[in-house]
Amino acid sequence: MPYTTPTVDQFRVKFPTFSGVGNPTIQAAIDEASASVDQSWIEADYPPAILYLAAHIMAADGVLYDGLGAAGGMIAAGQVSEAKVGDAMVKLGGASGGAGGGGSASGYASTPYGQRYLSLLRRNQPAIALV
Repeated sequence: MPYTTPTVDQFRVKFPTFSGVGNPTIQAAIDEASASVDQSWIEADYPPAILYLAAHIMAADGVLYDGLGAAGGMIAAGQVSEAKVGDAMVKLGGASGGAGGGGSASGYASTPYGQRYLSLLRRNQPAIALV
């Protein structure tokens, strides 16, 4: 299987949550994500890494924002960990640390897509320690 950049159609199959997002927006996110994933990666990880990073980029940019602050369990600032309807209360964060990304590189932990990308990143670009 050669290294091939995933398509908008493949993105839509994997992430139906983004069904209301236009093709040009998805393609732009795929193009941006492709700049961070190269052929030094494990070939089988290449397409999913691009897809997860593209989804993370769009979620972080707020393309799922529905005007009320919610979109598939997320709002523009991070994951919703608690919600209350009467007198409207929302708590951000959870195990991964909230809007700031819990200290992870580039805030990948702020979305579930970024968390999946981060696990692929760690497998393909492990930290190197010099002694």
